[in-house]
Amino acid sequence: MANPVEVWKAEKHGLDVWSDVERHASAATPMKQIDAADLERMKWYGFFYRKRDQPGRYMNRIRITAGELSAAQAKEIARLAYEFGHGIVDVTTRANVQIQGLPIDRLPEVRSRLEAVGLTAKQTGHDNIRNVFGHPFSGLMPDELIDTRDLCHRITALFVDSREYSDLPRKMNICMNGTSQHAAHYWTQDVSFLATRTDCGSVAFYVLLGGTQGQNPHLARHLPVLVAPEQVVEVTRSVLDLFRAKGSREKRNAARFRFLMEAIGVDGVLAWLEQDLPFTLLPHRIVPKPASEGDELIGWFREADWDRWTMGLCVPLGRMTWQQFEGLGVLADRWGSGTLRTTQEQGIAVANIPTRHKQAALTDAAALGLSIHADALDRNTMACTGSQFCNIAVTETKGRMFQLLEKLRKKQVRLEGIRIHMSGCPSSCAQHFTADIGLKGVRVRRLLGTREGFDVFLGGGIAGGVQMGRTFRLGVDVDQLPTLIEEVVTQYYLSHKPGQTFSDYWREQLPDDRSVKAAEEDFKPPVWLCENCRYEHAGVDPPVFCPSCAGLRRYFARLEDSVEELAAPDDPSAEATPSNGALRSDGFAFAAEESAVPEGEGLDVTVGGKELALFRVDGRIHAIDALCPHEGAPLAQGSVTGGVVTCPWHGWTFNACSGCSIDPPHNDVRRYETRVDEGRVYVKVDAVPAAASAQGAKPRRAIRPREASLPLVQIIDEAPGVRTFRFDNQARLLPMDHPGKFVKICVPADSQDVWRSFTISSSPHAPEVVDLTIKLNPDGVASRWLFENAQPGDEFKLNGAQGGFYFDHERHTEPLVLVSAGSGVTPMMSIARWCQARGLANPIAFFHGARTVDDILFRAECTRLAGESPDFAYHVSLTQPDDAWQGLHGRLTPETLLAHLDRPAECRYFLCGPNDFMERLCEGLSAAGVPRDRIHTEQFHASLAAKR
Repeated sequence: MANPVEVWKAEKHGLDVWSDVERHASAATPMKQIDAADLERMKWYGFFYRKRDQPGRYMNRIRITAGELSAAQAKEIARLAYEFGHGIVDVTTRANVQIQGLPIDRLPEVRSRLEAVGLTAKQTGHDNIRNVFGHPFSGLMPDELIDTRDLCHRITALFVDSREYSDLPRKMNICMNGTSQHAAHYWTQDVSFLATRTDCGSVAFYVLLGGTQGQNPHLARHLPVLVAPEQVVEVTRSVLDLFRAKGSREKRNAARFRFLMEAIGVDGVLAWLEQDLPFTLLPHRIVPKPASEGDELIGWFREADWDRWTMGLCVPLGRMTWQQFEGLGVLADRWGSGTLRTTQEQGIAVANIPTRHKQAALTDAAALGLSIHADALDRNTMACTGSQFCNIAVTETKGRMFQLLEKLRKKQVRLEGIRIHMSGCPSSCAQHFTADIGLKGVRVRRLLGTREGFDVFLGGGIAGGVQMGRTFRLGVDVDQLPTLIEEVVTQYYLSHKPGQTFSDYWREQLPDDRSVKAAEEDFKPPVWLCENCRYEHAGVDPPVFCPSCAGLRRYFARLEDSVEELAAPDDPSAEATPSNGALRSDGFAFAAEESAVPEGEGLDVTVGGKELALFRVDGRIHAIDALCPHEGAPLAQGSVTGGVVTCPWHGWTFNACSGCSIDPPHNDVRRYETRVDEGRVYVKVDAVPAAASAQGAKPRRAIRPREASLPLVQIIDEAPGVRTFRFDNQARLLPMDHPGKFVKICVPADSQDVWRSFTISSSPHAPEVVDLTIKLNPDGVASRWLFENAQPGDEFKLNGAQGGFYFDHERHTEPLVLVSAGSGVTPMMSIARWCQARGLANPIAFFHGARTVDDILFRAECTRLAGESPDFAYHVSLTQPDDAWQGLHGRLTPETLLAHLDRPAECRYFLCGPNDFMERLCEGLSAAGVPRDRIHTEQFHASLAAKR
């Protein structure tokens, strides 16, 4: 048999894999050691291998037939996500529920616990019949023609645990709708039963067959018959038998039921049914009409019982935390009848809420971060799982869509009646072909390599009838999407005819599919920066007023590079340097005149948005990154001797030709290829660093520190000999971008200005204050002066924020391990506060070492963070504990960290404390397999190892 899938299906049936799963679970078999065919067969039990979720975890897709979910079932799903998974629960576009991040050894327990509450994940993947759904509010609506829930369950009973109906040529999607309004998704299923009122007043179903999304999308065909409710199950069985008997098993890309329909036609299907069914179907050639708009599933909906309501909640992109999902179960028990409904639009609803409890239910939902009051962006967007977990997706989706929504909000784009669906690959799990704006994930080639992008389709959905979207642009870079969407939405609002839908308008504008490929410069208007609050606006002109701080138009300055921060006008470091970047055909860009680079000195230049330092060594010109990775000092201003450049701030040394760090080692900066032609220096900057490109991030110019006078507004005693000095930064005189950086402060000690560096403990998400948590050094100059003399109301000169030790949420997506000793906790608090405020997904393991209980800094706040989030683990080790201490003992060591981390090699580490403390940790972590570029150390001086 030519089809390899059919070969391994014939060798062992998917339902026969469970004993192997139990064996692998008992042995905790690594995914790479499990036979590839068995990994596929595990989908017959609803467990999907996730190679990208290292070191190889599994997703569980739970069948929610007819969207019915009890409160007890929701609570158990939430507990499983918390105990064994990543703590997230996703609602899918077929109203299923998915748990991500399950280890192999927990799969049998997950299955047994689901079955104990009446749930199953069987046959939710591969060549099986997927979740059978109806209208999410079936059985609740006062104007429903027929309650379809029982039919959904009876159809499901046909095939679950059936060896015959779990061995189809390809997957099969079945749904039904008991209302008279039939939304677009019913036209893209393999089998759809759509209710209608017959001439005699009874209820029957239209039948649509052979719809698909995916790589070869096609709308379903109408079968010219009516099916009575009592005939639905038998008709379904007969269609399945037809598919099993005559469906092609030769080529996977031509094996869906639609291809059988194309081969035998509607007449062939009718002939089969006529021969196979024990009854005659009623001929009916009238074609069902689609709804004039999509289903409204968010808000309050009065039920057939006039005193009961369904609360439809908006779940942005279908993703919830386990706390939200468990909380919905509690809410349903408390204010409803313990009944929830999942929706095929990635939402969820609570049913049977009495009128008197509506406000209480709404309040409890709001406490969970869910609401019926959602803006059009959240209500009208969907996204599939994406490359975060899915093995076949080529782009990330949920993360990209969340970012897209925020950018559209900043642009004040409204999606009134306009739906955006984003799929990570051609499989179209997010149904992008029937959305007003459909986005299909692709890789796009740009000058700096390939990036994530999307093909854009317009005109799907409701446009007089259900339509498939037409190609508008191919290969649109993710960074181009906000402007493209703004343009097509604005054009529709300005130019459409009265009553014309978005899809109808664009189908008129695009009579045929266009295959126009987006260029790198497309959809990139100028970027304007508000100098009051640093809000960025993309557009031909700046806005009339700033939507962030209401600042007047005159406060906007144009940025030449949308990712570049402006230096302060009075910042001497902002003096003009060559601003270059026009690339030659060989990939080199002009950097400077050769004569401007003297022997033994450096020159700051900007090429292609990158800050570089040029050095002439032995007559040849070399280019390396401009900023020292320690504190961001300009290397071009350092001294150069024998090809070695010394950082002007703290004496770190680098090879000016290669960028390799000499003292301390392991802090290399990047080298760039140079070329000199006709007295002009050119540099090749045609690739971003691996760490940045791996995350799909643009190279970002480091923010330039500024000097400003800030008033001291508060002094807070944190622990014996430790105080936080809080400065007023409401005017945003000091730029704040990444957590973990430091500032320099000037104190008038010993009759002279003394500058000292202190790490910022506050988070950049609250830039109106700058907190410096400082430990008193009795022999120090600056700390002793501050402790003895500083008073609220005093003004101090500060310079910052600066430093190469910081957390960048766009590039650092791994689980975080924050390790500190003593006052080294300050940058860790800034990072932890930033992650908590931004709701970032990085799990955090927070380790802190101190002498005694009284010396533990920020203990109450860290304990609170650990109590609020299961992804925040808090560990404290004391070197001088009292008898009541229940925590860790002794200095923090690599062994201590490794004993508390599941997958240490996959984490990113930030270390701050004495040099020998950090060096010992670096050595131990490296020996445990942690890549050196994932270990960041805060050092204000050269390492001890380097000194030795």
